[in-house]
Amino acid sequence: MTTMTIYNIALITHITGLALMAGATIQDFSVSNQFWKHFITDPSRGLAIREARGRSPLFFALGGIFLILSGLTMMVLTKGVFGEQLWFRIKFGLVLVIIINGIIVGRLQKNKLGKMLDEGAAEGGLLKVKNTINRFHLAQLFLFLVIFSLSVFKFN
Repeated sequence: MTTMTIYNIALITHITGLALMAGATIQDFSVSNQFWKHFITDPSRGLAIREARGRSPLFFALGGIFLILSGLTMMVLTKGVFGEQLWFRIKFGLVLVIIINGIIVGRLQKNKLGKMLDEGAAEGGLLKVKNTINRFHLAQLFLFLVIFSLSVFKFN
């Protein structure tokens, strides 16, 4: 296999990883909205819908692994040429922000929601968590849009 073929395979894997992470975020956002929509009128149905999001973190993590491994492969093959460019540094930082935000804000809020639901928390507390989770999803989706844009336009 030529270096260019390996690079192209890594690039396809890289795009796939980013798409998996963004897709998992969109799916999680959608399921979260459905949960809240149904939880108000039929809590048991809402809880059943919430269980449907079970695979989102797995796809997000798998996409992150693809993204990191393929990115490292491309950096090695290009001898780090992209690493010196401003668009890449911004993109790299934003990917880290997405991963850290997903771990810290996303996971913590979803765990907090789970505990609150188990304990039968008051509606006011649930509303605060709902708003935080919605802002989390919107921030993540905005960051993905910026990353896709940086990857396409590659300014310096």
